[in-house]
Amino acid sequence: MVLCMLVVGEVFDERYRIIKSLGHGGMGTVYLATDNVDGSSWAIKEEKITTKNRKLLFSEAEIMEKVNHPAFPKFRDKKEFNGYLYLIMEYIDGHTLEDEIIEKKRISEGQAIEWFKQICVALVYLHGLDNPIVYRDFKPSNLMVEKTGRIRIIDLGIAQEYQGDSAEVDVAVLTRGYAAPEQYNKRYKLDSRTDIYALAVTAHYMLTGKDPNKPPYVFVPVRKLRHNLSVAIEYILKKCLQPNPNKRYANATYLLHDIERIEELDRKIRLQVRTRKIVACSLISIAVISSIVVYSINLSAQRKEIEGYNALIESAIAAASLDSALQDIQDAINLSPENPEAYILCAELYLEYGHIEDAYTYVNDIIINQFPDIYNNTDFLELVQKLDKVS
Repeated sequence: MVLCMLVVGEVFDERYRIIKSLGHGGMGTVYLATDNVDGSSWAIKEEKITTKNRKLLFSEAEIMEKVNHPAFPKFRDKKEFNGYLYLIMEYIDGHTLEDEIIEKKRISEGQAIEWFKQICVALVYLHGLDNPIVYRDFKPSNLMVEKTGRIRIIDLGIAQEYQGDSAEVDVAVLTRGYAAPEQYNKRYKLDSRTDIYALAVTAHYMLTGKDPNKPPYVFVPVRKLRHNLSVAIEYILKKCLQPNPNKRYANATYLLHDIERIEELDRKIRLQVRTRKIVACSLISIAVISSIVVYSINLSAQRKEIEGYNALIESAIAAASLDSALQDIQDAINLSPENPEAYILCAELYLEYGHIEDAYTYVNDIIINQFPDIYNNTDFLELVQKLDKVS
């Protein structure tokens, strides 16, 4: 049972006439109200204050006051009255994304990508604040589709400022299916990858119509459910939905980079798939021929390989041009493909020569895929910090 103080037809705070209830849930009831001063429409969120939720409610108000981005409702005021907290904010005229999906069953890929991108831009903003904010509750019912077609993000009820390596979280407020796996630990690290996971769940639902709140609670690759989707969107969602956060995009900026260049990414992936098939056939042939040959690798050969690799790295660093450096790096990679040093140097040189987009692409498409545990590499973390500064 939802306890309410506001009554339709009455005036709140000697200014706002309550028109109707817009809906209610675990965090309170939202009303449509008219400002008697200028006739403008506003949404008023009414929430019962308890000992248990007081900190969370006032945290929501503080965050709403700090957030200033077109994707979020404008905040006007907050009032505490008779044991209730009232948040007065911009009224968004539209319907929820959840209603949109239920009505259409599936959203077109072009439209889904556009909304995906709009939300990702908002994530870059939230995570880039001086005190970064993690939204924590991306789901279709918290996303509004305006009559103009723009997507808006509502309900910052459980959004939280980043508080270091770990933060207390009440798992009861999380939404099953959308919350990242690491959120169900008593203590977990709050960072952008948590939101990236939930955003990808929402995109998966948009494209497939498969409700993540219903069994079997797994994310089948989208092209198995909808064959005409691009390989790029499948690649992006698969990366975002990795159970291990270290295997997702490192931050929303990298994710946005791929979304904004999704057609180019699609062409690259298709080319890579064709190349792998050709290489696989070649390797089978080589394996048959090589079955009669016995290879011997001695310590001297290994030493020469290391010396050659280091010489190529030094040559790349001292090269007079980017093209010359890239050739030395490729030779080093061919000599020792399991060593991440040359890969990291390649991205650093792209950045040094001002090819920022190439640096992003190389990090996302090559380095992270080739080395899943690269986040333990100090040189790579320094590279990520450099990229963040120029983004």
